[in-house]
Amino acid sequence: MKSTLNSIISKQKWLPIALANMVFAALLAIVSPVFLTLSNFQSMLIQSGVTAIMAIGMTFIIITAGIDISMGAILFFCSALFAQLLQDTQSYWLAFSAAIACATLLGTINGVLVTRFKISPLITTLATYSIYRGMAIHLTGAQNIPVPREMGFLGNGKLFGLPVPIILLIVIFILGVYLLNHTRLGLYAKAIGSSARSANESNLPVTKVTVAVYAIGGMVTGISALILLARVGGLQSGIGIGIEFTVIAAVILGGTKLTGGSGTIVGSVFGAFFLVLIDNGLNLVNASPYIYDIVRGSVLLAAVAVDRLSAKRQESRLIQIKKQRLEHNHATN
Repeated sequence: MKSTLNSIISKQKWLPIALANMVFAALLAIVSPVFLTLSNFQSMLIQSGVTAIMAIGMTFIIITAGIDISMGAILFFCSALFAQLLQDTQSYWLAFSAAIACATLLGTINGVLVTRFKISPLITTLATYSIYRGMAIHLTGAQNIPVPREMGFLGNGKLFGLPVPIILLIVIFILGVYLLNHTRLGLYAKAIGSSARSANESNLPVTKVTVAVYAIGGMVTGISALILLARVGGLQSGIGIGIEFTVIAAVILGGTKLTGGSGTIVGSVFGAFFLVLIDNGLNLVNASPYIYDIVRGSVLLAAVAVDRLSAKRQESRLIQIKKQRLEHNHATN
């Protein structure tokens, strides 16, 4: 029974976080009846939308054993570019297209830097984080820029009875699952994360795939930037600060290995929703806003610790299997 359960969990890595969501939601329902209201549930879905969309892109990056610390800065720069262009040109579609294209370009630059100069993705994107954020501040002069009321439709509007952010999340989720599980891009990304050396020796397009996943991360960050900008109602200097760590926590909580090689889009979305559940729970019990960051940081630390313990356990299992095979061969000879 135990081996069967372990087998199911190993194949469906998102099950633990899905169960965690269910258990924590049940606890919150007991603590506060307000939690069960439709408006609260819908609000949580919308709040998790931005993080979940970014987490889908981050999943591809982490699967290749990479990481992108600059996502929050990309979000800020694209928000700034959109708000500035809209203010200067009054052209919504020009500002929209430029912001998404620029987000994709910035993500692509990250991928090129990582592959071209062979520098650690952590160091590379930490550097570009500072560059992209500085570019955004220079572009706007660190000023807050309001956006037209019509822009709010992207963050607060409804289409076919569903909130627009949720529709965008569903579309990106379906595309992400398809790319990861049914295309060569997803297959090659997993192979690169498992062993970049083996992928190179197998003549896989390591450089192209690595650049592609960072470009995907940039593109979905651009979409998230516009949703968040619409919800906030304008550009603010603090937008995007720290969001990359929330996104990373969601991905790791969802079952994607920090060392690369395997991951799940479904788990990343569940991870994003779990973090919103925590915030919602703290809000319902009137917790001090100053402990929110402490809780998020603790969750991230716990997620990384679990990931490392899982990796060590798997490594020990592989060593044991090899040892048994050697003993068997020795006994046979």
